[in-house]
Amino acid sequence: MQATHEQTAGGSLLARLAREASRAVFETASRTTLLDEESVARLRRIQMVGALGVIGHPLYYVIWSYVFPQPYENIWLRLICTALFVPLLFASALSHKRWLPAYALVAITVGMPFAFIFLYLENHGSLVWAESVIIAVVVLYHFSAAFATIALLSGAAAAFALFAVAGNSVAGIPWDSLLLQLPVIAFVIAVLFVIKLDRQLLLEQKRRGMAVALATVAHELRTPLTSLMMTAAGLKNRLPPALKADAADRQALLQAIGRLQTDLAHVNSSIDFLVANSKDPKAAPQERFDLVAAIRESLGRFPFERGHHDLVTLECAEPVMVVGNAQLFELVITNLTKNAVEAIKRAGKGNIAIRCENRPGSVHVLFRDTGAGVAPHVLARMFQPFFTYPAHRGTGIGLAFCRDVLRSWGASISCRSVEHEFTEFELQFPRPKD
Repeated sequence: MQATHEQTAGGSLLARLAREASRAVFETASRTTLLDEESVARLRRIQMVGALGVIGHPLYYVIWSYVFPQPYENIWLRLICTALFVPLLFASALSHKRWLPAYALVAITVGMPFAFIFLYLENHGSLVWAESVIIAVVVLYHFSAAFATIALLSGAAAAFALFAVAGNSVAGIPWDSLLLQLPVIAFVIAVLFVIKLDRQLLLEQKRRGMAVALATVAHELRTPLTSLMMTAAGLKNRLPPALKADAADRQALLQAIGRLQTDLAHVNSSIDFLVANSKDPKAAPQERFDLVAAIRESLGRFPFERGHHDLVTLECAEPVMVVGNAQLFELVITNLTKNAVEAIKRAGKGNIAIRCENRPGSVHVLFRDTGAGVAPHVLARMFQPFFTYPAHRGTGIGLAFCRDVLRSWGASISCRSVEHEFTEFELQFPRPKD
């Protein structure tokens, strides 16, 4: 599975050089971890809304009760909303708690759309509360559209229900003001959706920018790689006559130089495939290839640290044929191996098991590591481009790369994980037609 390590000093030096060359190219493409800047920003938004609620509800109770008195205020409603917002101040510290998303939805629903719409109804649709409801809508739609819509509709329904329970009749609803308010709220929501769409376009521009950057890096790397290949060829031609060592040492050095040439050629070829895939994965040629051989080749080339290659077991004995591109599939396995090794390092324990299974109509590869595992909220977004964990590590393109490559062949990749226990990727290929 892993090529024999050279034992001589010269062989070890050249082998390390080859591994570092491979690592330099694959570092950007394969370092994928699982919590990104957007998730951090979402937690910050929750904290900011929490701060607004904790400060705003008591403050505006005083303003609307004593500075600019309104027809109706409710101290108990204000206190309940304030109390609900307090835990949101600690969203970052509570991010590992499974109940946080549900609690945030309930707290924000009660503290904003429910409270604001109820007070709007009790104040007969006054301009102050009409504007307050619009502000609540703007704040809500800074979260996901689903989150905001659920909060707005459920909050409004609960507010109308409480208004009725409080002894108000249907005639007490400020219909004129409400009907005037609805088109304005609809327009505000539409504008916010357009802003979100613009953000998606910016994300796509970022993806294209990374493709251009990758092409630039590839162009810059090809020259030193070519120089290294020429140097290795020169060493191979000139070293044997000049070397006075014994035959065993000469053979070890020649093997190391051969390995260096092979790895450099593979890296140079991989650059071409990465650049092609960054534009269109379907651009790579497709043909039948042996999954097992490709997995062995990828593991054999992977720059394992000392002792780490012993962590891997491959339970694939017979050849398994699928349709795709063997070299791109080797890069997929490299990405998964990189992530698994990093997870094992973080956990300080674990191993990697790869198993191939022939099932009716499909071929499956199960890639499992028993390292750190991931939390459910992280697992839900791990294939999203630019998604990294821990935050600010890597580019977050590795797993998205794997998914896009496999989809271009009609294959798929999914993941299940239990935090602190394991992470298992399942790659499913359609069985080739005879």
